[in-house]
Amino acid sequence: MDFEKLIEMFVLNFKKYMYGVFALILGLVLVNCGMVKAIVVFIITVLGFKLGDDEFQNKLKKYIINRFKD
Repeated sequence: MDFEKLIEMFVLNFKKYMYGVFALILGLVLVNCGMVKAIVVFIITVLGFKLGDDEFQNKLKKYIINRFKD
């Protein structure tokens, strides 16, 4: 198989590969940690993802500043 063809296949099916990797990680966490610990890990991961977003940080800063003004 040609390298360009491989790259093209990856780009066209990127979403499938990402969901596959996500499902693999979810399965490993559930098997190793259990359901409750896995839920905690994913909640913390989502919070970290949201806090890393510039738009969310700006909204959070504005919200905090407005709360202290009141």
